[in-house]
Amino acid sequence: MSFEIKHDDSNTRIQTTRELKDLLKTIESLNPKITFIDKSILENYSFIADQLTNLDVNIFVMEDPEAEKNLETLERAYDFLQRNNVRRTDLIMAIGGGATTDFVGFVASSFKRGVKLCLIPTSLLAQVDACIGGKTAINFGDIKNLVGSFYNPNEIIICTEFLKSLGDQEYLTGVSEIIKHALITSDAEISFLQENIENIRRRDQITLEEIITRSISIKHKFVTTDFTEKGRRKFLNFGHTFGHGIESSNLKRPMLHGHAVAIGMMMALKYSVELNFIKESAYEMISGLIKTLDYDFSEVKLDPNSIYSFMKSDKKNTEEDSISLILLKSIGEPFIYNEKNSSKLIEFIDRFIKDFE
Repeated sequence: MSFEIKHDDSNTRIQTTRELKDLLKTIESLNPKITFIDKSILENYSFIADQLTNLDVNIFVMEDPEAEKNLETLERAYDFLQRNNVRRTDLIMAIGGGATTDFVGFVASSFKRGVKLCLIPTSLLAQVDACIGGKTAINFGDIKNLVGSFYNPNEIIICTEFLKSLGDQEYLTGVSEIIKHALITSDAEISFLQENIENIRRRDQITLEEIITRSISIKHKFVTTDFTEKGRRKFLNFGHTFGHGIESSNLKRPMLHGHAVAIGMMMALKYSVELNFIKESAYEMISGLIKTLDYDFSEVKLDPNSIYSFMKSDKKNTEEDSISLILLKSIGEPFIYNEKNSSKLIEFIDRFIKDFE
């Protein structure tokens, strides 16, 4: 399957395939000059490296992508591109998860003021979220994604065969974003997920290709009208303000991003109920859907004061002395709610945690 998403000044072609053999043919046709690749992909799919070598592609291996999203690795990447005489018209490629595509996107956006870019995301989270929307970033010091840019790739290739090798919990972290996209879009999208939940659980390739394509289209619709996140694009943060607080308060025992978002979505839905925007039945339906997917929350630490403290420092907050939440008036109708009452929010978080545990 192949389709294009249009931007103000360019287009991105997205191709989907269920088999790695077709992916390799596509890579050959694109003729990349440089490929940045996650070490774990090399270890699990050594034949990809063989193919790249046969095509005379220069390979930059990301040993630990999240740890290497920094200025030191950026300097090594620039040096690698310069030594291999990369021109603005050359194509560089990223094969890996979200940390790899984030990093290489920033490299492509900044080297010689922009070179051609192809992303091949290998995790479900990267396929439905990180590779879409043009956000690129590196970490600075201890601050995640502090330095970044907006830069759309020329090509995105989605291969669902990569998803077969993901661990169950890593796979589910991507499912969280799919649920989020459905919740902020329509009842019809939620119904589609409910009807296909068993196919999602067993990673049916045909179903995954359809769901990933739908999820990409949903995110693009929010991004295309608000590329630099001044308004409507913020709705994509549904579940993420609570989720950021949960994830940040578990840094000593890091949890998967999608698991924090899953809990964050349930909290955002429950808060929407408490404020009389949606019915309790909507919360019960979505929390039930999430619980059927067997997320492992056993190691998650939920402390109301810690969660609130991190929510308060979230960069998405736009008003002084308030926390910006994305809530729902109904499924498919998100809105921004600036909560100024700190004690009310902390009390809610405390009650939610007691019920959740």
